Amino acid sequence: MRCWFERVNPTGDAIELPEGKASVVFGRSPKATLVFDDALISGRHCEVSGDGVFWRAKDLGTEAGTRVNGRPIKYPRALFDGDLLEFGRAALRFRSEVKADDPVLRDAIARDPDAPEPWLVYVDWLLERGDPLGERMAAARSGGRLDHASWLGPLGERLFQGELEVDWHLGLARRATFRHVVGQLPYDWHDAVSTLLRTRVAQFLRELVIDVPRLRAGPRPLETEELVDAQRLIASLPTLPQTLERLSLGYRIGERPMRLACIEELAQRVPRLRGQDVFLTVRQAKLRVVSQVDGARLIGLGEGVRALTAVTRVRRGSHAQLHFESPPGIPFIADGNPCHFAPGDGTWKLFAGRLRGEVRVNNHATSVYQLLPGDLISIQGAGTLRFEVVP
Repeated sequence: MRCWFERVNPTGDAIELPEGKASVVFGRSPKATLVFDDALISGRHCEVSGDGVFWRAKDLGTEAGTRVNGRPIKYPRALFDGDLLEFGRAALRFRSEVKADDPVLRDAIARDPDAPEPWLVYVDWLLERGDPLGERMAAARSGGRLDHASWLGPLGERLFQGELEVDWHLGLARRATFRHVVGQLPYDWHDAVSTLLRTRVAQFLRELVIDVPRLRAGPRPLETEELVDAQRLIASLPTLPQTLERLSLGYRIGERPMRLACIEELAQRVPRLRGQDVFLTVRQAKLRVVSQVDGARLIGLGEGVRALTAVTRVRRGSHAQLHFESPPGIPFIADGNPCHFAPGDGTWKLFAGRLRGEVRVNNHATSVYQLLPGDLISIQGAGTLRFEVVP
């Protein structure tokens, strides 16, 4: 896409910007990409960088500053067609064949969710229009504290209760998990997922986990037809993020292997899901150490006392006591009533025992946890483990 600057002051030929990823430095120094003979301009005054489609302007720490549309920029700021870039007495009008608007930017993010430029340009585009979502994303970018529940509408209460868990990126939902919380009845997960995907904070969701085996009522084993129907329900939703690259409908413990691939109706709506397995029957679970405190020990898995290792396995049919010993000097209250990690009712559970409040799953504290792959188990005074399953 062609992008260029029209010279407003001083007048002259247009300044063509390179195709592809590049940066251009404006300044008075001969080492600058484009040299301006102006005493008010620093040697290296400002930089314009981009990926060939989207470009951003950045002041290089000058006293005089750099302005876009008359306003000083303190941080890198996206340039849109018609913006006026000013530094010293120079004034350049940015021109682009890309008419950046909401659909264009969202499509650019969907094509490559890992590329930072479209994300940053989208934030600036929203801020220019006074959109509260832009303010939220900018606050997240600067490390500010965010109110998540209000942006989830009626699902805010589910977030508080632990039925919905969300990992955030730039204030937007990157991974969402719907789970069954012990002591509460299953709910209509289809309506809940539909509500989530209609919110603006879920428009770029990349991973969706639905704990289907435990969200439906009754003890009867989950059948293949039910999982296919669940996929059809998802495929029928009016809104599905094109950034979605992983869908998990849960797992269960069973002897008979059961792997289910994404159905064609869903793959047509979200091509990134094509060929992926969305449901697994598992026979083994693992606890992978993410971090640990020096001297902490994990007791009860295998024979005798074992220190925390890189991967600790718990096989199907076992009912393992996880007695965590903390290093000397750090109090621990698990003696006589350790937490338990055990399969049951088609799932893996973690019973906190007397460690309630000291054992958390995804920063959520309760007595019994229904574990899902990827869950983080944090033990105060010992370390952090990640729960994984093996088909």
